[in-house]
Amino acid sequence: MKSKLFVVLTVFSALVSFGCSEADPDAPEASEPGTEPQVLRLGPAHDTIIEAAGVGFRMVFVPGGTFSMGASPLPDGQAFDPEADPMEQPVHQVTLDPFLICEHEVMQFLYYAVMGSNPSDPKDLEKPVNKLDFNKAQTFIDSLSRLTGFRFRMPTEAEWEYAAKGAAWQSPPSRYAGSDDPSAVGWYETNSNATLQRVAQLQPNALGLYDMSGNVMEWCSDWYGEYSADPQLNPQGASKPEYPNLQRHAIRGGSFLKAPRYMRNTARYFLLPSESEPDMGLRLALSVAP
Repeated sequence: MKSKLFVVLTVFSALVSFGCSEADPDAPEASEPGTEPQVLRLGPAHDTIIEAAGVGFRMVFVPGGTFSMGASPLPDGQAFDPEADPMEQPVHQVTLDPFLICEHEVMQFLYYAVMGSNPSDPKDLEKPVNKLDFNKAQTFIDSLSRLTGFRFRMPTEAEWEYAAKGAAWQSPPSRYAGSDDPSAVGWYETNSNATLQRVAQLQPNALGLYDMSGNVMEWCSDWYGEYSADPQLNPQGASKPEYPNLQRHAIRGGSFLKAPRYMRNTARYFLLPSESEPDMGLRLALSVAP
């Protein structure tokens, strides 16, 4: 693993045997908050390393800015991509406040340290946690927030795409997160041997983020829905659909089982909150204090 992952290894030997064993569905979660309400903090306006249950991870500062979200199949259009899907249209202007995002996907190491269980298959503490539905991901985030005192969350779709494109540091953005060559930055059906890979093995993007394209798909906080052509300020996604079978959350990034077209920075897909897949994981985000 890359040395810059800043994993605190003092508990590594104690966790390896548990992390590589079968997951225990009855394992206790993090303790409940006390009777006094806990005030959760926002993040600082710079890169920072946060530790939870003996495991450290880096949150990368993403400066605010304005970008074009989505893709168009029209060669003379804005944000041209011949593989653009109708749900990636219309291309629209989005302005975001600064935020923090984890430099890699949540590892099994961190998930087990916080939750005391590991739903992943295969089990390897240096690989991303996988087989994770939205509800289970949110439970983990809530437990992590109580442990650290930071108000963690999933990124919005807009934040995810902006970070994948390298924010203001890469212009024009590449098709994938850091390159126009998918093999340089992501694990997908051709180069993964249909196997989940350890984090941060390939080239990062302009922000220093690993595996935004490929390895595991990543949950976003938004309800999945159509884009608006209007300029947006810190968009939170579509309104919650009325019918339960349409209440699906957005997913980004492609995976080790998917073709490169699903790894594109603008590619969108979805699952119900209770649904999971062998290639479903998450990445942490944190709002920045004003």
